[in-house]
Amino acid sequence: MKDDQFRISEFKKALRQNVQGGVVDLDKIYLHKFNVQIHRYEDILRNSRMASPPNRWSYYRICLVKRGEGELLTGIHKFKVRKNTLYIIPSRVITSSKNWTTDTQGYVLLFNIEFFLQNNFSHQFIFSKKILNAATQPQIYLTDDQAEEFTQIFENILFEKKHRETVNYELIAVKILELLILSERLFEEQHGVKEDFTYIEIIDRFVDLLDNHFASEHSVSFYAERLAIHPNHLNALIKKHTGLSAKESIQNKLLLEIKYLLHSTKLPIKQISSQMGFNDPNYFTTFFKRSENLSPVSYRSAFV
Repeated sequence: MKDDQFRISEFKKALRQNVQGGVVDLDKIYLHKFNVQIHRYEDILRNSRMASPPNRWSYYRICLVKRGEGELLTGIHKFKVRKNTLYIIPSRVITSSKNWTTDTQGYVLLFNIEFFLQNNFSHQFIFSKKILNAATQPQIYLTDDQAEEFTQIFENILFEKKHRETVNYELIAVKILELLILSERLFEEQHGVKEDFTYIEIIDRFVDLLDNHFASEHSVSFYAERLAIHPNHLNALIKKHTGLSAKESIQNKLLLEIKYLLHSTKLPIKQISSQMGFNDPNYFTTFFKRSENLSPVSYRSAFV
């Protein structure tokens, strides 16, 4: 549909034109507002650079990749997307992706809280869902049967949204709730969401602090002090619930941003070093090389 093509084109344009300004705030830049949208992954990735810069949006995103691969960073979570990956991105969580293969297929569903309010659903239907919290691990890998069950729901939403002359938005709202309920059930089974949720608030605050300070504050003690807990406890807590310690989360966030700046901008390496909070360019090189087994110069040259 022409409207879908236009929205996808404008979305890509917003990301490309504002990439030099750090995190792209799509709420400010993307002018074509909506309450709910659904697209096929292959349509979004068509004629793209197979990557998206760090961005945030007030929309919730539920995505199913049925085929292909990619890499995603959402909040403090970094993971591989592969066949039958279901992942959920909460509102306003900083997200970036890269290395999508050309055969990627699936669905991307976006909605905001106003969509439910306008269709006479309480906001508690959304706010009560633990999987929509930034601290919750965002992805699960489905079996073929599970993926097929989710596929049918996405296809039903697609059909209602794109092929009905009169769209029943209440029906779409019900289908989104079905997706959320099924997702939360599977997340609880795979990740123990219900058991671990007592610590979500601390992890959520850590994610927010990291998003705002990772380029200038590299020590666990900085974040622990602001969360009023011991650094060792913060490390252990983040490790238990995300698979990475607080220190590893900080370093991972730094590395991903550094790599993005190296291959997506022409900024001098010394400037990138300073921008990422390294006063000593030599230590910056050592930090990067320790992780990538390549100097920043060599890493950048691989993309020329």
